[in-house]
Amino acid sequence: MIQHISFSERLGLNKEMLQAFLSTAETRCYKKGSILFERDTVYNQLGYIKSGAVRTYCINDQGIDISFLLQVNGDFFGDYESYITGKRSAFIIEAAVDTEVLLFDKKRLDELIASDISWLRFSRTISDICFLEAKRRIEELLFFSPEERYFNLLQKSPEIICKIPLKYISTYLGITPQSLSRIRKRLIN
Repeated sequence: MIQHISFSERLGLNKEMLQAFLSTAETRCYKKGSILFERDTVYNQLGYIKSGAVRTYCINDQGIDISFLLQVNGDFFGDYESYITGKRSAFIIEAAVDTEVLLFDKKRLDELIASDISWLRFSRTISDICFLEAKRRIEELLFFSPEERYFNLLQKSPEIICKIPLKYISTYLGITPQSLSRIRKRLIN
């Protein structure tokens, strides 16, 4: 069961609106390593992690797997650009561990938003959450050292370290696995 208080507060929904919102969702369970969203497809859904962890990644021109986002319990996920533009996504979203998610279908959400003007505020809240997450990610890559990025990751989501393999964490931080090992060793000592 979703923690309704934090979920509804985060989205600015009262009890009735929360129930209407959840009625647009479907719960799915994925085994570790399962692909939730494929590359080169249009993402017509947004997700919310009830339990588990997902990683959003791409494969660059050299065939290197690069983690863009690592997300755990209580995080929203999806390629919001693909969701709002209808363009194909370059990202793949994979379950990093056994994961249970809520998936919200764009068509059903659009119908809900069109049904009552009070849903426009909710729509903006979703946009704001996606924007702020992207802004935070860009700022980390531009302004923080790899060690600071790792420390920030530990502060934001300590369970990521337990749930997601270090090779994915290192690409998320923009460093090699060996550099990550050195950073972890320095923080322990």
